[in-house]
Amino acid sequence: MSSALSNLLYGFSHSDITVTVVSFNRNIKKLIVINYSPNIEINYVPEGKFPHVFNFLFKGSFVIKKYIRQFNPDIVHYAMSGYILLTKVFGLSGKVYLVTVHGIAFLEAKQKKELKQKLVCYTNGIVEKLLCPKNIIHISKYSLSLFNKKKDNITIIPNAIHPGYFKLPLKIVTNNKLVFVGGIEANKNILYLLKTLKVLVQKKFLFSLDVLGDYIDAAYKQEVLSFIQENKLEKYITFHGWVNQQRLQQVLTQSDILIVCSKQETLPMVIAEAMSAGKVVVSSSVGGIPEMITHESDGFLYDLANVESLVCTLERLHNNSKLVQQIQSGAREKVLVKYSSKHVAEKTISWYSSLLLAKAGYKS
Repeated sequence: MSSALSNLLYGFSHSDITVTVVSFNRNIKKLIVINYSPNIEINYVPEGKFPHVFNFLFKGSFVIKKYIRQFNPDIVHYAMSGYILLTKVFGLSGKVYLVTVHGIAFLEAKQKKELKQKLVCYTNGIVEKLLCPKNIIHISKYSLSLFNKKKDNITIIPNAIHPGYFKLPLKIVTNNKLVFVGGIEANKNILYLLKTLKVLVQKKFLFSLDVLGDYIDAAYKQEVLSFIQENKLEKYITFHGWVNQQRLQQVLTQSDILIVCSKQETLPMVIAEAMSAGKVVVSSSVGGIPEMITHESDGFLYDLANVESLVCTLERLHNNSKLVQQIQSGAREKVLVKYSSKHVAEKTISWYSSLLLAKAGYKS
């Protein structure tokens, strides 16, 4: 189950709706049922041993049909699209249903180097286009702009952030600690950050860098490690590998600045998490990210094509506790209104209600 869904459930747990979650997992062999809260039950269902497309088409559809028969929901919400939409083929029994989509499956395919990964992304995109319902939640305006299929009912609701991030203490004095979060692969573009770090070291603007995430591509791993070694950057960088949410919060608490160098993003949760933790976010101005950050007000944006722009921004922030405090205050205030679990859950439930009213023949 994704962290985005988990955070939404936290918001739902403080509402008066009843939710049954069906989460397919190919790493388990028997059903696991968890009572998340008095009004939420999570069912972890074994996906099956065949490729996703066959698991969802032949087994998943009948599993969904069984839960619909037992639970009799008013709304069926697909929290993810792609292959999972195959479960609607035999299973929805005329229910009102909707899907949250990101709209970038085809763009993700272009970023992948391995043929298998490309095929997975393209198949997800094709299934999404063919089977996507008329009721759609997009997480950003950017996602909506990529999804050019005309539908009847569309809304924009961002992913929710766990309230724990808002409770993290704010740092008063910066000690120039950078953090990078995500898979280490070409799209996340950590080499761009390392090249920037090299320039900053040469200019005596010293930062430390914590990397939370692990390598996805072996060739890219070798390129990254070789660059670090050749430029003697080892003492400035700590690799933590993949970490859980608790550890992520601990590292964010100690950090000053989240760096995002991605070539393509829809609406990265890590940016909203860092902003809610009161961190300065310095990010490439791609995809839906400019929807999240107002430059020099609650964060900083830079152009990947301008190699000096990230260097200049970090030079400004170096040892500049006053500027860091100014930005972190605006960042936390902004995301509290937009990305809190409570706010996102309320907005989602309101949209559920409008869909049910529309089905009953009322105009919202």
